[in-house]
Amino acid sequence: MRKGLTILFLFSSLFVAPLLASQHELDSLLKLANTEKNDSILLAVLNDIGSATYKVDQQLAKKYWTRALKMAEELVKKNPTPYYYEELATANNGMGIISRRMGDYPAALSYYQTCLKITDETGNLADLASTYQNMGIIYRDLEEFDKAIPYYNKGLEIRIEQKDTLGLAGSYNAFGILYRRMKDYDKALECYLKSLELSERIHDDENVAQSYNNIGVIYVTSGDYIKAAEFFKKGYDLHSLKNNEAGMARYHANMSHVYEKQGKIVMAIKEGLKAHDLYTKMDRKNDLSQVAGKLSHLYAKNNNYKNSLNYYKEFIAMRDSVFNEESLREIAQKEMQFEFDKQMMADSLARAEEVRIKEIQYQQKLNQQKTFTYGGALILVIVIIFSAMLYKRLKISNKQKAIIEEQKLIVEIKNKEIVDSINYARRIQSAILPSIERIRKTLPDSFVFYQPKDIVAGDFYWYKERQGKILIAVADCTGHGVPGAMVSVVCHNALNRAVNDFKLIEPAKILDKTAELVREAFELNQEEVKDGMDISLCCFDLENKRLEYAGAINSLFFIRENKLNEVKGDKQPIGQYAEIKPFTNHVLDFNHGDKFYLFSDGYADQFGGVKGKKYMYRRFRDFMLKLSDIDFSKQQAMLKKEFDHWKGNLEQLDDVCIIGVQIS
Repeated sequence: MRKGLTILFLFSSLFVAPLLASQHELDSLLKLANTEKNDSILLAVLNDIGSATYKVDQQLAKKYWTRALKMAEELVKKNPTPYYYEELATANNGMGIISRRMGDYPAALSYYQTCLKITDETGNLADLASTYQNMGIIYRDLEEFDKAIPYYNKGLEIRIEQKDTLGLAGSYNAFGILYRRMKDYDKALECYLKSLELSERIHDDENVAQSYNNIGVIYVTSGDYIKAAEFFKKGYDLHSLKNNEAGMARYHANMSHVYEKQGKIVMAIKEGLKAHDLYTKMDRKNDLSQVAGKLSHLYAKNNNYKNSLNYYKEFIAMRDSVFNEESLREIAQKEMQFEFDKQMMADSLARAEEVRIKEIQYQQKLNQQKTFTYGGALILVIVIIFSAMLYKRLKISNKQKAIIEEQKLIVEIKNKEIVDSINYARRIQSAILPSIERIRKTLPDSFVFYQPKDIVAGDFYWYKERQGKILIAVADCTGHGVPGAMVSVVCHNALNRAVNDFKLIEPAKILDKTAELVREAFELNQEEVKDGMDISLCCFDLENKRLEYAGAINSLFFIRENKLNEVKGDKQPIGQYAEIKPFTNHVLDFNHGDKFYLFSDGYADQFGGVKGKKYMYRRFRDFMLKLSDIDFSKQQAMLKKEFDHWKGNLEQLDDVCIIGVQIS
């Protein structure tokens, strides 16, 4: 992802290819990495080592790409030249490749997004095409094919325009794998053959080997196992010459499948074990998961149930480490934030261009009016005074009309901009809220009644599982709508940091650290910020039947044997406060059938009823006690029905959030 800078650098690059020709050349690069003093050359060498070794030694590639990334970031800060930015893009792309191969898809997506921003700004089309394809591969692996295809198409269009034969071979190969995953085998074979033709034309043995392998997979699907084995062997021979362990592992995995189809179970197991050993050595979790699953199936067919169970456990462990829910949610959040930033930048550029064009048009119109007026004045000398007065009135009228129209247009543009931005914010806010399905996996008898006043909200609810315990909270940030949502982002991030970065589990300590982080965030602004958050936070220890609670302003209701008990939070918010004290940690033992409710103040503060008065906490307590006699699965619907009935035709005053949990 760069151009050479010096004769010395160009000389060293002569010894570097996508795959090194010999160990001697790698040793030379490794020596340079420890002795070279020139920053530009050293940075190029570090990236070259990563590019040369990632297919044969992932840990070594990761080590040098990590070093290159850190160095490039420091050099860009000191001297932001195009060369250093291209090296930074190379390092991010490399770390993305390694992260994907190790099954860390959120990290891979983050690295690729950074690379995409840099290559888009530097205008390096070849690198931009590669990054688009790499991002498509992420979604292909996650089987989100509708998201993968647009990225593949963007990369393909650039490579066709640039007449990049090597890149086109890679694009068609990637499309072939995608169509095979989608079970469109005719399209897959068509793409593989295109890739093979292009790769052979430029003597690219690596892509030729990949094409042989992929064509073999298609023949397996059609039942022609002899032809499939021939193509697999052709690919294996080329991979062996380059010591490409990933390619060799893929050969053994594919031959295991061929032998199974032919009924040769012992041979299939033998090939599967070879693939398993290589993938274990390379730490390829996704591939390791698939091979472990295949071995479990083969051992079961061979009546070796002990080995079958062992490999099945490994299959589950590897699969869950790659495709856990937390990773998928993190990918969704990164994707939405990336799209949000990109859309805002595009909107800003479009608005600037639109304003510039309107200014030119307005100036042209004004010049035309002046020319017409002056010409008329010369011709109509006799009525010069009358014409001047008429012109003055006309000019004022036109100017007022233009101002009114311009102001109307500005208002419309700003209104659309605000609504679009709020809708983006709603998508991002929705992505960070945990789903009720996720909560019910550990707390099956639970509900969430969440009704924001506006498109986005100041109220939010929060859920984490840590150290065998369950953390759940209802938070109410200052205000509602856009201001409340902005404060909620700060507070939500502070909660996550308190648990993820500082490893806290006790509710009171979590609130202490959250308050500290929120104050630090607001102190970065020179103006005094008095915004903050009220919150109820519970920690359920289901094994020991114990609950810990801490609150800022907000309380916790728990109902036992038809009696409502209230545990009050401390009378201080999360944020700026005159007398900051440590939060109190309350500990309760719970029994089967106990019900717990966390809530914000939006329900009790709502105006309504016959006289248009507040609902009030006294009525709220009475209703919650009455509600406890009703089946727990119906309580959310009853809360909404009561709220809507009380509100009537009046406007909703504030965001509403209530979480209920019954110990089953």
